[in-house]
Amino acid sequence: MANRTGWPISRIRKLVENRELRHVRIGGGIFIPDGAIEEFIKNNTIPPIGETAAHTSSRA
Repeated sequence: MANRTGWPISRIRKLVENRELRHVRIGGGIFIPDGAIEEFIKNNTIPPIGETAAHTSSRA
């Protein structure tokens, strides 16, 4: 997974440890299902200030 994302192994382990990244434990191994990284990024993406301001002003 680290090779696929370019993230350090320690970051992925920390996300798994903190239960922030969807995963499955089988025996002694940790498996990260397809789409889990994309899901994590989508759920934790912070929009730029310009997008936030545009959404706020359009509601007024």
